[in-house]
Amino acid sequence: MQTRSTRRRQPSGGKIFLKMLAALLLMLTIAASGYAGAVFYKAQETMAKTQIKFPGAKESSAFDGTPAESFLILGTDETKASKARNEPARSDVMVVAILNKKTNQLVLTSIPRDSLVDIDYTNYDVPYGKTGLEQDKITHAHYFGSMDTSNSYNGIKLARETTENLLGIPINHVVKINFQGFVQLIDAMGGVDIDVRYAFKEQDSNRKAGTVTVEKGMQHLTGEQALAYVRNRHDDPLGDIGRGQKQMQVIQAVAKEAASFSSLGKYRQVLDAVGDNVETNLGSNDYTRLIDYGSALRNTMQYQLSGEGYRGVTGKWEYHLDANQLEQVKANLSKAMNGQEVAPIEEAVPANEDGTEQVPTEDAPVEETIQ
Repeated sequence: MQTRSTRRRQPSGGKIFLKMLAALLLMLTIAASGYAGAVFYKAQETMAKTQIKFPGAKESSAFDGTPAESFLILGTDETKASKARNEPARSDVMVVAILNKKTNQLVLTSIPRDSLVDIDYTNYDVPYGKTGLEQDKITHAHYFGSMDTSNSYNGIKLARETTENLLGIPINHVVKINFQGFVQLIDAMGGVDIDVRYAFKEQDSNRKAGTVTVEKGMQHLTGEQALAYVRNRHDDPLGDIGRGQKQMQVIQAVAKEAASFSSLGKYRQVLDAVGDNVETNLGSNDYTRLIDYGSALRNTMQYQLSGEGYRGVTGKWEYHLDANQLEQVKANLSKAMNGQEVAPIEEAVPANEDGTEQVPTEDAPVEETIQ
């Protein structure tokens, strides 16, 4: 018997640092700055050590003349120590970014890590009886894929294939960044300015509870504070919905801060922080191609896959995506990949039996009124 949660919410994912997108956003802000030429030499040098190759990746020339390019951004709980021990990492954050080169629009789609999706393990040597197509949490694509040691990047490969199957679009590029990378990135930028809706305490990047304090109001946040801000859910009146909003808020703050850099030295510090914590199939030619699309940062569209979370028959938390909303998002992503401008998706308002719209009562729990 399924035990349903009393509220619709995004699943708790622990280390939610969706702004790992900053690795991609940073490249675009460099392109939009007056330092683009000088910094890109350093960017290519730094990013060269982040480049990886995995089966199915295409050469950058394959995207010449295409109306759009897609990126899968994976934020993982991998550390240097766990990587040295060959421990598999979960993708706590999965974001798909589409750069529409025809309209200069950046479309961002967040996928909850516990979303129950189809994962095809057929071509992977994975333990625990995973031998074919099955429904599993999307975070497990990278986790179990990494257990197939026939290729060092099978986790990235399976995560990409699973995302393609879920959203119905090809994924051209992958950017994977780890937990420490986010803190170092924000600190290298000198922090970010955020209008914090409420005061709270949260654990730090070493999982020490209550060690990071963030006050209400306009604040200049350090890397640890920014990470705590986007991870905090229990103190947020809007729960997981609020956490998703905070994640996008920090994405925009990172882009704004990077665009305001006044020295080459600051760019170099940030690039060094990124270079130590990123793996991507993007090459130097790709960065050069992106320099014309910096204005896309000023024309963004954001989608967040929604649904309902509850404990299934195994007792484990699962997040079931709203099928209707998923189809609408897929349709818009397909349009974006074909070079068409996309707009927000209007959520349907529940109706009463007489056809009138339902109005939440004052005493209704916040979680029940948010879709």
